[in-house]
Amino acid sequence: MKKLKTYSIFFLLFIMVFSIAGCTSGQDPSGDADAGDGKITLTVTSSMTDEARVNIMNQTIKIFNQTHPNVRIRYNPSPWANYAQNLKLAFNSDSGQDIVYVDDTMQQMLQKNNYLMDITNDVKSRGWIDKQLSGAVDFQNARTPGRYYSIPFMTAPVTVFYNKDIFNKLNLTPPKTMDEFNTILEKVKAAGYVPMENGGLSNLPKMWSLFDILYNKVPMDDIKQFYFQKGITPAFEKGFVTALNQINDWSDKGYYRSDDASIDGAAVPQYYAKGQSVMVLAGNWDIPTYEGTKIPTGAFAFPPASANTPTHPTVNATDGGWALNAKLSDEKKQAALDFIDTFMNPDVVKLWYEGGSTPTVKADMLGAKASELKKEVDLSVQSTQMGFFLDNAVPGLGDILNKQLQLLYFHKATPEQAWTEIKSQYNKLVQASQGQ
Repeated sequence: MKKLKTYSIFFLLFIMVFSIAGCTSGQDPSGDADAGDGKITLTVTSSMTDEARVNIMNQTIKIFNQTHPNVRIRYNPSPWANYAQNLKLAFNSDSGQDIVYVDDTMQQMLQKNNYLMDITNDVKSRGWIDKQLSGAVDFQNARTPGRYYSIPFMTAPVTVFYNKDIFNKLNLTPPKTMDEFNTILEKVKAAGYVPMENGGLSNLPKMWSLFDILYNKVPMDDIKQFYFQKGITPAFEKGFVTALNQINDWSDKGYYRSDDASIDGAAVPQYYAKGQSVMVLAGNWDIPTYEGTKIPTGAFAFPPASANTPTHPTVNATDGGWALNAKLSDEKKQAALDFIDTFMNPDVVKLWYEGGSTPTVKADMLGAKASELKKEVDLSVQSTQMGFFLDNAVPGLGDILNKQLQLLYFHKATPEQAWTEIKSQYNKLVQASQGQ
């Protein structure tokens, strides 16, 4: 669940009020969880607070209630910037929600404290693995091979969004290799455009670029060893330094906007909407945002090292998964599992697909409505393999990566020095995570 965006205080308050007041499908209007009407009440949370997905969630709840009129769903999301902390506080105070949407980092956090229910047998008995794209359920539960604690229903591909008008004006086509990508960066810079947006000090596009470059340089087995906290191979270390040098080179050449001092990246779509930005790495969750800029926008996968590369992993993991509170009663557990099963209903899959999501659930989308940008994003990742958001390797690593990328930008560290600090902090975080 990589919607790493922060908002103004006003906007946060607005969203929180909207989420609480607006997500009422299947709920008693009195707001009393114990209404005395014999219904089962399930509390559900996620970081999906935007109006579009709140509306889709409400429709999903209505479909669920058609077959489960005796279950009341209370959907109360919280913004991404606060989400992990809210989960932690809720479960630590013994008031964790019944159904929670978690990415890998959050799943680790809750699972190691025994807050999540092992639903392995239920996943198998309900046939959920076969209902999903090959490997999706295992990817979501990669740290517990053979044991399942959450079930995904969509992926989160990060692709390169680009201004089609500028590409056409400069006779450019989406690159197939890193050499072609670098040539494009040079040409658009020379033409007076901002080649890539980064979002000030948020550094998410840089971080995702770093991961994609690393995938071009390092075997996936070495990537997995790092991700699963098994250590750092020489190949991984070499590849990481190479990737940092590439990001540093792009920065030194002025390929990123130099006048954006924001800390949250919220201004990126606004800059892009002015028609001077050529490219930005963004997730599929941002499709409505870039469509809203009114700039003719296309999408392509971050390119591999060469056109003959046998595999092409990109930053594209399961977005998150539904997990259950370990303390649910049998009655609530069955109702909660039925609610999760609703997300594999073809009609529900279609709702989320048309809303901009990329489903992990198999369903015939023939006739489904989708924008051209949505189609381009999905098409661009069809021939790629799923790759981790590597900042999820261990809780806290994202902050370390961001800090070192900032130091690189301000020339306070070299790529080699940045890597030395990242490696040191990674090892410390792993030891802390493993209770050493």
